[in-house]
Amino acid sequence: MQIGRGALRLAAAAILSVGCVAAARADEPPAEPAAAGGFSGKTEIVPGPALQVVFGERAVFHLDDKGEPVLDSVEKGQLAMAHPAGEVKETFEAPGAGKLAIALDGSPQKKASYLKIWNGLDHAVLYRAGVLAYAAGALKPISVKVCAAPAGGTNSQTWPAPIAAVAVASFTASPSDTACK
Repeated sequence: MQIGRGALRLAAAAILSVGCVAAARADEPPAEPAAAGGFSGKTEIVPGPALQVVFGERAVFHLDDKGEPVLDSVEKGQLAMAHPAGEVKETFEAPGAGKLAIALDGSPQKKASYLKIWNGLDHAVLYRAGVLAYAAGALKPISVKVCAAPAGGTNSQTWPAPIAAVAVASFTASPSDTACK
C-alpha cells in the first residue's frame, strides 16, 4: 500500500479530536472522524496526545501519570494470527512488567488486519482507538470499538479491511477484563 508522507499524523489527530480522546458517554457511540489529511508513515506519538502504530510494526510503551502513552521502542515484525496457520512465527514477546505494546499486521490471504495489545500492568486497561483504513482507493480515519486488555495478558481486534495505522489514546484502568468502548 503506497501512502503519501505526512497523512496518518493528521488522520490520527482527526480521529482523536472527533471522539477518541474526549470522554464519551457509555451509551454514546464514537463520532465519525473527518477525512484523512496526512500520514507520516511512522510509529510515533502524535498530537492528542496519541500513539500511532503503523502496519508491520509494534510500539512498546508505558503510561505517564496522566494515562498518556510514552513511546519506549518500535519494532518491526509479524503477528502469527494475521497469517495462514503455520506460515509465520510470532515475532513478538510480552513487553515486561509495567509496559504495554501494540502491533498491527495483516495478510491478503486472511483478508483482514489484526491488532494485538500486550498488557504488562497489574490491572486491565481500556483505551480509545481509531484506524486509518484503505477503502475505495483512499485512506479514511474511522473510530473503532475496542475491548480491555486484561492484566498481564493480551487482547486482539480484527477488521476485514486493509488498515494502514491505528491511533490509541485515553488509557484508563478498566472495571473488568471484558469492558469495551
